[in-house]
Amino acid sequence: MKLNKIILKGIIFVAIFGVLLMGFSYVFEPKNNTKEAGMRQVSAKGILSEKENTIDVLVIGDSESYSSISPMQIWNEHGITSYVCGTPKQSLHDSYKFLSDCLKTQKPKVVIMETNALFRKYSLEKYFSAKAEDIFPIFEYHNRWKKLKLEDLTTQIHYTGDETLKGFHLSKKVKPAQVKNYKKKTEEVKNISKWNLYYLDCLLKLCQDNDIEFMLLSTPSTKNWNYAKHNRLEQLSQDKNIDFLDMNLVDQIHIDWNKDTRDKGDHLNYAGAQKVTEYLGQYLSQNKQLKNHKQDSYYAKWNDDYLKYQKMIKK
Repeated sequence: MKLNKIILKGIIFVAIFGVLLMGFSYVFEPKNNTKEAGMRQVSAKGILSEKENTIDVLVIGDSESYSSISPMQIWNEHGITSYVCGTPKQSLHDSYKFLSDCLKTQKPKVVIMETNALFRKYSLEKYFSAKAEDIFPIFEYHNRWKKLKLEDLTTQIHYTGDETLKGFHLSKKVKPAQVKNYKKKTEEVKNISKWNLYYLDCLLKLCQDNDIEFMLLSTPSTKNWNYAKHNRLEQLSQDKNIDFLDMNLVDQIHIDWNKDTRDKGDHLNYAGAQKVTEYLGQYLSQNKQLKNHKQDSYYAKWNDDYLKYQKMIKK
C-alpha cells in the first residue's frame, strides 16, 4: 500500500511539474519571430511570417546553406520562391523541426538539404536535450526572463518578421583559399552516424507524407567537402533514390577560390553565392517543374523585396 501511495505521489508531482513547465514555456516563448521579441535564429525563422503557401523550395542545413544560396536571385532569374532555413552547426534534428514548423503554413514542392550537416556528430545527450526544448520552449528561452513584459502573459503568438534576404547571409569579405588536393579522388567512404541516418529517414518520411521531393546538395567548400564524403553521398542517394547534386564537381560554376570565399574556403562570399545560385536556379527550373510566379499578383511582395535586395547588394 505504501509503495502505491509513493508511486501516486510521484505521478502527481510529475504531472504538476509538467503543467508548470508548459505554462512557463508559453510565457517565455517569443510571441513574434523578430530579434526585438527575443526570437533566436531570426533569419531562418523569418519563413514563419511568409505569406501562406508561397514557398516552392525550402533549403535546410548549416552555415554552408545560408552562405551559398540567395533566394532573391533565384526569384529574379526564374520566378521561383525559395527560403533558406539554415543555421550555424544545424543538426538534423533542427532540420526536422524547421521543416515540421514550416509545413504548418507552407507546402513546398522541393526540400533541399545541404549535406555538410549529415556528417556532424550527434549524441544521445543532444537528442534528449533537443526533445526537451521542443516540448518545453522554456529550456531554450529561459534567458529571456530579464526581458519579459506584462504582455508576454497574455499576447497570442503572431509572426510579422520580414526577412528580405529569405535566410541568405550576405558577405562581401574576401579571404583566398588554399586548394591543393581539394578534389583529389579516393576510394575511401566517409561514415555517417546512425543518428543522422535515422533523422534523414525521418525527413524523407515527412516529405513523402506531404508529397514533397527531397534532394541532397553539396555546395562548394574546400574545408568541408572531400571525395570520401562525395562517395558516401553517392551511395546514399542511390540507396534511397534521392536526387543528389554535388556542386564541388560542377566545373561550369567556375568558383575562383582566390575571390569567391570569405574565410579561406570554408564558406562562399556573395561573389561565390551568385555563381552557385545561378546554377541552382537553372537546375531547379529545368528539372523540378516549378512555376514562374513573377506575373502572379499573389506574389507581388517578392518583386518589392527584390528591389530592397538590389539596394542591399549595392552597399
